[in-house]
Amino acid sequence: LRKESHILKLSQFLLKENCADSYNHNITMKWIIAALAIATTGAFLPNPMGSKHVQFTTTSLEAGLQDGDQVMLIGPGFLQLVMAKTCKAAGLRPLIVAPQTKLDSFEKLVEDPDIMKDSTIGMPEVGEEQFGNIAAIVFCAEDAILPASYIRRVLDYQDKGQSAFVEGGLKKVVCCAPLQGAQNKEKSMGWIPIFNNDNKKDKVWDDLVDAYEKHPLYESEISSLVRFGGLLGGSIDGPECIKELGISEDMYKMSLEQFRDMKERGFDRYKLGAQILSGNSLNNKPPNQEKMEKEALTKSEMREAFIIVDGYPEIDRANRHTVAQAVVQSLLRDDGTYPKEMTVLSKAASQFPSDSEWNALFEKPGPASWPDPFKFDAEKYMAQEEKV
Repeated sequence: LRKESHILKLSQFLLKENCADSYNHNITMKWIIAALAIATTGAFLPNPMGSKHVQFTTTSLEAGLQDGDQVMLIGPGFLQLVMAKTCKAAGLRPLIVAPQTKLDSFEKLVEDPDIMKDSTIGMPEVGEEQFGNIAAIVFCAEDAILPASYIRRVLDYQDKGQSAFVEGGLKKVVCCAPLQGAQNKEKSMGWIPIFNNDNKKDKVWDDLVDAYEKHPLYESEISSLVRFGGLLGGSIDGPECIKELGISEDMYKMSLEQFRDMKERGFDRYKLGAQILSGNSLNNKPPNQEKMEKEALTKSEMREAFIIVDGYPEIDRANRHTVAQAVVQSLLRDDGTYPKEMTVLSKAASQFPSDSEWNALFEKPGPASWPDPFKFDAEKYMAQEEKV
């Protein structure tokens, strides 16, 4: 790493600008990782969390993570922050890794001093509290910004010949990556037309996943690959179960895309249900679904109600809350009790799945069924709306 001149220059710049008074100019692994992150996107981090309203299995299975286990979350992105708060709610200890400038902005979004207190600008070094105590790694960036080299740099990381992970090695490793072949091309929050790199992002993701699957740890049952659909939601404008898990509502306003705010809020209110599919999978509509819906639902308000109730499935989109829930559920469970590679999509529900429902989703993954619009009781929901 030290031979890469551009990284050295970035590291030296960071040292000069941010810590000239507190450090000498030794280039540590912390600064190198932070510089790499800035060079490839502008951030390298993991996330936090918190919520008494979410129900998790109280006794983790033998190979699952235990209360207090440290989980390093590598992003950046809102998914990372939501996942951190979900980890904390489950009794785990999330570690955010990010450049200092990112940590400053994340502090306002996370709104949890305990989570931010554990944040760091890079991999821990010998003598630091986290060193030797990291039990799990989750790669959870939303955008195509993590180079494939990060897989080995993180999973094989040592300082002074010592491993940064718990005795016996990592207990869990998860790599999150977008669903391939999605129909709905949701733009990321940070997408800006003049800096559009859509043509390159698929290769960046493919290279990252390829490097992950080729790493020796992927052959073991502790590792899994989680595909997510187009991401929406992740804040607190919804039912009680997300109030302590979501990040600040400011996230709704951070996109240049028209009407994005309403879509994000809509997913937090009505799309908390989960679909777990094997491998890289979509839940395509049956050929006659659109025709049936047009014939059965003659009013626009009937159509609007139909798609937000009774488990109406998403083809290729997912709530950040739902993805975070699925990942944390897998961290708590015994190896082999969830798919090695799975896709997480949302469906209409204003509550997370229960533990027993998660059991069923993991044991028999598959797409949710599409409802029959001719059986939809529109009067029931229209009456409820008028009452409200």
